[in-house]
Amino acid sequence: MTIIDCAAMIEPHWRWDSYPFVSQTYHEGDEFQEFGLKWYGTGFSQVSAPGWKIRGAARLDDYSLEDFVGVATVADFTNDREVSPLALRERVGGAQQRRLLVLKTGHADRISNRRAGYWRKAPVLDPEVADAAKDLGYLHVAVDLPCDSVEARRPGGEGAIENRNESFRRRAHERGLLLTENCENLSAIRQDEVFFASIPLAVPQATTGPCRPIALTRWRSERPVIHDVSTPLFNHWRWKLDVFPGRSFEDGDGADETHFVFGGHGFTHCDAPCHMYRDGPTIHELPNRGLDLFIREASIIDFSDLNLPQPLTRRMMEERGGHVRAGDLVILRSDLTNKMGYESRTWHVNAPNLEEDAAHWLAERKPAGVCLDFPQDYVARQMLDRHVRNEEFVAHHAMFRNHIPYIEDLKDIGAIKTDRPFLMSIPLKMTCVDGAPMRVVAIEW
Repeated sequence: MTIIDCAAMIEPHWRWDSYPFVSQTYHEGDEFQEFGLKWYGTGFSQVSAPGWKIRGAARLDDYSLEDFVGVATVADFTNDREVSPLALRERVGGAQQRRLLVLKTGHADRISNRRAGYWRKAPVLDPEVADAAKDLGYLHVAVDLPCDSVEARRPGGEGAIENRNESFRRRAHERGLLLTENCENLSAIRQDEVFFASIPLAVPQATTGPCRPIALTRWRSERPVIHDVSTPLFNHWRWKLDVFPGRSFEDGDGADETHFVFGGHGFTHCDAPCHMYRDGPTIHELPNRGLDLFIREASIIDFSDLNLPQPLTRRMMEERGGHVRAGDLVILRSDLTNKMGYESRTWHVNAPNLEEDAAHWLAERKPAGVCLDFPQDYVARQMLDRHVRNEEFVAHHAMFRNHIPYIEDLKDIGAIKTDRPFLMSIPLKMTCVDGAPMRVVAIEW
């Protein structure tokens, strides 16, 4: 199975106000390396729902997971300057009905989104292509081009670029379709169908969201059971996160957006080893920028029956984790978040902790990564009371010295009904090096 990364890199950009930033860095004398992200409603690879520009219409969380993840039809328009509804029907009319449709034009692979030509020279999608897609049964369309215009930012109005694909997006939303735009690398897809995922970060009531579209070349089932095991973003007393209204119809903006500023390792995210181990690999140095480690079979070690708080020892690992295979994503389940609530001020205090020797046992199994629904180091509960040192995070370092990443702050693991789920842990593609926010789903094939 090949994992094809179809996302644009999130980086400071002249067109979009969303951008990543560094919230802590070794170079400034901080104990850790930490990413940050400002999302201002649009930019890069993004998913949008009808409620973005249509008052009262559906938002992202009004759709089911199957509308974001599943087998997708691929329609190849690589040599077409314009795409008509007739051409779409001719290309996919005989295909098996799917929810997801990938329109491949090759545009983003020919022209970087750093250049004005990315907007000025984009192939044109006839608005009625959205009607044809809806009539063919699709609910989510992904494209490798922009569907927004560039507004003038100079007093005289210079620099504006009209994009005819705004009409396509408007029609798609009017027909109730989700839209992923600004995909990249769709030229790497050589098949008529792929298993496609384009899932935004979990932000309640949002109409747009950043995503990392990916395509798998092989899959085991046409209709898998999909579980969301991500912790949704909200204003939190502990983490550096601020979720707030952006543009709104009430203010006369003609759009309804949720913005957020996210500065650190909270909610569902991944840790690259360089997060705490200065000499460890960055997320960009992990295989396929992490995707080859984060998307694979997982094994669950279940501690949900234990009274909390509870240290997790090497002996417990040996007794409960004998089924773990080398190369697995290992999921440590405590149900802490389901029992306590992620917003709880005693979440850290009541957490289990991974003893150093137990962490070494895990590292010896050579997992692709370790996933948890609790803060693994005992010292994490002391962070609000004193300055904790990098070297005190012994469970983190047991993995990081072996170049093993973490996936942290999962929830609802108990909903998974198989011991070996397929985990799709998809970090946003950002220029930050120590990790990224994630959306994680578990699949029962």
